Parts: sequence; C-alpha cells; structure tokens
Amino acid sequence: MREWQQSRMILLGTLLILCMGAQFGFVGCGQTATPITSPATNQVYSYFSGPFNVPGSDLAKSASTFDHAAKQIGVSSFITNNNAQVPTAIINGTFGTAGTGFLQITENFATTSSGVIGAQNPPLTGAWAVEIPGAGALANFLSVNSSSASGASVRAAPAAMAENTACPNFSNPVPFLYVTVPDATPTLTAHAADYGAVNISTQGSAVIFNAQPFLIGPLSQAPSTVTGGCSNTNLGALTAYPLNSFGNPSNLELIGIGASGLLVSSFNTGGSGASAGAFGGGTGVVGMALPSSPVDVAAVVSAKYNGFLYAPRNTVSESYDITVLASAFGDNTAASQACSALQSSLAANNGKGAGTVPVLPSANSLYGGEFLTTTNTATANDPTGAGVSENCDVVIDLGIQDPLVNGSFPNATVFIGSNYPPFSTSHPWNCSDTGTICAVAFPVAAVVGKVQGQYVILLVASGTSVPAARLPDNFGNRAAQPLGIYLFQKTQ
Repeated sequence: MREWQQSRMILLGTLLILCMGAQFGFVGCGQTATPITSPATNQVYSYFSGPFNVPGSDLAKSASTFDHAAKQIGVSSFITNNNAQVPTAIINGTFGTAGTGFLQITENFATTSSGVIGAQNPPLTGAWAVEIPGAGALANFLSVNSSSASGASVRAAPAAMAENTACPNFSNPVPFLYVTVPDATPTLTAHAADYGAVNISTQGSAVIFNAQPFLIGPLSQAPSTVTGGCSNTNLGALTAYPLNSFGNPSNLELIGIGASGLLVSSFNTGGSGASAGAFGGGTGVVGMALPSSPVDVAAVVSAKYNGFLYAPRNTVSESYDITVLASAFGDNTAASQACSALQSSLAANNGKGAGTVPVLPSANSLYGGEFLTTTNTATANDPTGAGVSENCDVVIDLGIQDPLVNGSFPNATVFIGSNYPPFSTSHPWNCSDTGTICAVAFPVAAVVGKVQGQYVILLVASGTSVPAARLPDNFGNRAAQPLGIYLFQKTQ
C-alpha cells in the first residue's frame, strides 16, 4: 500500500508539474470551469451525446437539443454513406416532466435499423432523460428494429451528454475526474483503465490531455499526454483525437467539454488500433471538473438522485432492456421498509466466504434501485409512468474520500441484494451453488462533484477486478460483468 501511495504521488505530481506553488494533488490547481447561468430568454440547450457504443444505435456520436420553450427534443448523428459521414436527424419528439423528476420523452420520429428516420404512429413512449439544463443530460432513447423476423421491436440506447456550444479555452491546466464506460463487446475481457484524472489545457485550437488512468484496486496505469484539436462541427464544438481527424470514419475519439464542467467522449473501437484514447481507458468516458475542495460526503449521501445503471453484458432475457435501468437513489434509507429485502439478504450473506458480502454498508451509503412495473412490455423500466416508484435493491457505499484527490472515492463498494432483476422481493435470488438467498458486494471506483450546484455521481465496476463485479443471471449464478452508474442530483 505504501508503494502504491508513493507511486501515485509521483504520477499525480508529474501530471501537475505546471501547477507550481499549488497544494499537492488536484486541489486548487489550474483554473476552474466557469458555471453556465441558464438564460431566462433562451431555453434551447444543445449537447454532444456519448459515450455508450450500443450495437444498432447512432447515439454514440450525436448532438441533441432540448427546447424547454416548445417542449421538443431533437437528435442528429453522423451516418456513414459511401464512406462519408453525413449529419442526419435520427430522433424528433416532445418531452414533459414526470412526478419522479425524469423527463418523459415521446418520439414522433425515430431511427430504424436501416439508419433512416421514420414517422412513428402511434408515437413511441418509454424514453426518458434527466437534465441539468444548459450543462448536460443522461438519457435513454428508443430506436425501432424493423429487421426482426418476428416483426418490429423497440430497443433502448443510453446516452450521456455535455454542453457543446464552445471550444475549451484553458490557458492553465484544468483538472477533471472521469470514469470509463463498460464496453458492450462480449469478447472484451480487459481494458486499459476504469477511471482516472486528467489535466486539460489549450493552445489555440489544440487541446492537450495529460491523463493518469487507474484500474479498480486502485492500480496506477501508465500516464499519457496526447493532443487533439477542437473545431465547430455539425455536432457542435468538439475535440477530435487524433488531431485533424474530423470527418474521418475511423476517427478514434470525439470529446465534448462543457463550460459547466461536464465532459463526455465517444470512443470508436473500430478505429482504435492499439490506442487507449485521450484518457487511457480504451473506451468512452464521462467526467466532470475536479472539485476545488473535498466534497461533503454527508451532504452527498443525504441528497436524492436520478439516473441509470448500465450493464451492457447482462444477458438476462426479460420483457424490458435489462442492460439500461432507470434508477433513483436517496429516496430510501437503510431503515426504510422498502429496503428490508435488500438488508436481509446482505445480512444473510455477510461473512459467508468468497463472492458474497464481506462487510456491510457504512454510513457513507446511498440506497436505491431501478424502476419496474408489473406491465409485461418493453417499457417496463419506465420511470415516468403514473404512480411508479423505485425499488431498493442496490447500495452505493462511497467509503473514504481520497485525501489527495477531491471528489475521488477509489475504494467504494456496491452491494446487490436478492431482489435485483430478474428477481424481486416476492421471487428472491437464490444462489445456484448454495440454494440459499443470495447477495453480493464488489469494489468500485466513484467520482463526485458539483455541476451548477447539483451533485453528480459517476461510478464504474469491473468484471475483471479482484473480486469482480457480479450480477445475477436467470439461473441464480453470480455472473461477472462490468457495471456503470450515472446519477444527477434531483432539484425537487
């Protein structure tokens, strides 16, 4: 442990060599991203969408607009046509605010499996988003798979978005924290990093990324320094890496850096070669500006959040897309009746050996879970329906904040209870190897910060860490697979 701490201090010191005279670590180094003040007269917000490369979805590199005056939403993306990338509208619809705080999205036009937008009659429902207006959003849109032999079906696709109206202008390095997103490729067993910190600076249109990635453990990976270039494009002001790779179908990475402090990147696995990208992770990332001081953990865990859980390699067969689960955290506490099944399963598996629950959640924990209805439809996990509420089957234990890096929680833990899908309180998860009630705990890394006064929590778990992240399958097995959780604090 001492060797790791010394190594990390050297690496972080290298990253921040330009911050002479600053306190050691990322605290107080460089300039702070300027918060956006939502304009009273202009309620149309533009975002760059990424970084979830979902098969059959064009959302990984797209631009979205949320028009709060007209309550309309539009999404456009680059479609490859004759080896050229052409910007094309792929979704158009309306939105309103549901009682849960999610935006309820209706798609009047949606992309199909042919890549062409088509009118939907009746309009598609079940899409949703959470937004920090003017800063960014987390969303789950819908597309139509018209090539299915059994008829057209609706598939879901997640997106994380950051404001894209201007290129960054950082004369001094600005520090960001980020998590890499789980890769949907089933054959990918390992990747370059799970999370990290990056200093971003600019020289004219050039954008320099000085990154220090980590694997969950935490294990330092090799630091990197690469340069991309920012331009105003059909998808907004974006940074391309490598430099001068705009308009190339094999472009490795497109990066949106919002003035509010949110950051997203879309990683092209087909064009990556041996490169780990601008952040050293080998996949897309979601991040935020590093807090200027340690975050108040008590305030973080006492707040309420909306967002989603993303497990792209979850192969459980359900009537809804179990890989993307709309979720809420903070409405329930450890003592809530809604959490009793979760708590009972954690206690039953506490100290029972490998792959179970070695310790119980600490006071630095958030309780929550996904939204599910009893309706057997593709939109069963719709958080915008009347009278819906979230389950309590997941615990996020942030643990101790890194004393060297504000907002970084490298030794956090996630707990999954016996009522996690495809199981429930009435039909609990029984471990296939023991036949008794099941629950698991595994290490994760989390980063926490504030964007326009709202807490943002980003979390990553790895299917290859020791112990690995595990979720239940249909047979009660503890299936090793990666997991991401992305949450925005609710304002109401």
